[in-house]
Amino acid sequence: MRSRYSVAGKIREPITLRELEQALDKLKPKYRAYSVLLFYTGVRVSEAVRLVKEDFTFGPKTMYVEFGVRLKHGRQTQPLPLDLRRPYMDLLAQRVRHTRTGMRVFRFTRSTAYKQIRQAGLGYNHRFRLTAITFYLKAGYSVADIVNWFGISVQTINDYIGLVNVEKMGRIERV
Repeated sequence: MRSRYSVAGKIREPITLRELEQALDKLKPKYRAYSVLLFYTGVRVSEAVRLVKEDFTFGPKTMYVEFGVRLKHGRQTQPLPLDLRRPYMDLLAQRVRHTRTGMRVFRFTRSTAYKQIRQAGLGYNHRFRLTAITFYLKAGYSVADIVNWFGISVQTINDYIGLVNVEKMGRIERV
């Protein structure tokens, strides 16, 4: 069965850390933290631009992001743990910490967000979702955890991971 996420070449493989690094060099500063969020969470653009400061909480080495009800599937999600020691997470953490209470963390439109990501060479949003899902699976998290964090079905996870050679991604450690 052919995956619905690889139609017309939209997804070929996950985004590598090197690709993210190159894209960050091309992006204006106000879009860098947004790209890091997409890379580590695979959040949909609409979900990302509606996040407010209160959707993030900090632990000693971890930042949690609460997406609430995911737009497409209407499922309530659990807070997603993000390891603050991962590359470029400082950009996101700093952006969140410098956002005023009650304010959106990313104050730009969906269309601007899409345009910036394409211009930086990172392609289509589903590549971010594939990247995040694959990283969490490779780090040893369960499919149940991923379903709870991403608000997606097991079938959707299978559609994504059927597209990737996990061994090419390199080592990743669990939070």
